[in-house]
Amino acid sequence: MEGDHIKRSYERHALILSLLQANEFVAIETMASACNTSTQTIRRDLAVLSKEGKVQRYHGGARLPTNAAGPTYEIRSARNVPEKIAACELLPDLIPDGSSLFLAGGSTLALAAKSLLRKTRLTIVTNNLHAAVTFYNKEGFDVHVVGGWLRTASGSLVGDRTAEALQPFSLDFAVISTRGITADGYLLEYDQSLVGPVAAMLSNSREKIVIADNSKFRSTGIIRAAHLRDIDHLLTNEPVSGDTEQMLQRYGVKLHVPEVGADIPKRRNAAAGSARA
Repeated sequence: MEGDHIKRSYERHALILSLLQANEFVAIETMASACNTSTQTIRRDLAVLSKEGKVQRYHGGARLPTNAAGPTYEIRSARNVPEKIAACELLPDLIPDGSSLFLAGGSTLALAAKSLLRKTRLTIVTNNLHAAVTFYNKEGFDVHVVGGWLRTASGSLVGDRTAEALQPFSLDFAVISTRGITADGYLLEYDQSLVGPVAAMLSNSREKIVIADNSKFRSTGIIRAAHLRDIDHLLTNEPVSGDTEQMLQRYGVKLHVPEVGADIPKRRNAAAGSARA
C-alpha cells in the first residue's frame, strides 16, 4: 500500500475543487500530482464530480461549470483543504466509541464528520446539514438534527431556535470550529446567528474541542463566540508559534497536531496547561 497517497475520495474531490477554484482549467496530470495518485483515479473522480454537476470535463482536464449562478458551498469551502483534513483526522482519537457529541456547523466540521465514520455507536447532535448527509446511512449512529434558520453560506441551521433546540441535551463532547483565534484567546465569527448554537453546545457538554487549521491564527472575525478558557482541546494541522503555545498553556488547552510523516495522522499532545484561567 502506498502510504503517501491520498486514499479517500472525499479528500481528492475537495483538492480537485480547490485547484479548479484557483485556476480556470486544470490538467488531469496536475490533479494527479497534487493528489499523489494515478491519472486513472482522477478520471474516475472527475466522472463522479461531473455527474454531480460540480465540474465540466474536457479532453485532458476539467474546469468549473460555466453556467453556474455562483460557486457552490463545496467550492467556496475548498480553501485550505489539506490543512483542514489534517486537523480533522485527529478527531476520532479523542472520541471513544459509544460516546455522544455535538457537532457544529461549517465546512471544517463537514470534513470532520467524514473522519467520524470510522467510529461506532455514536450519538450525534448537529446543526450541520452537510454532516447530517454524511451520517444518514451510517449503521449504529443515532443522529439528531436540530432546526432553525438555514444559513446557506455554511449549510448550517442557526439562530435562537437552534440554540433553544440544543438546550435539552447533555453530551460528552462539543466539537466546534472558528473563523479566527485572537492573541488574547477569543474565538471569533462573522455572524451573530452562529454564536447562540455554539454557546449552547459548549454549555451542555463535558469536554470541548475546537478544530482550526493554521490559517485561523491569521484570520479574524468580528464577533466573540467563545474563549479558549472554555476549551479543553485544540486540533490543528501543524505546530504553533511560541506565543500561541504559551497562550494555550495559560488557558489549559491541550494542543493536538499530526505526527510528521504519518499516513493517517495520529494525535499528539503538544501542550497542556496546568490550570484554567
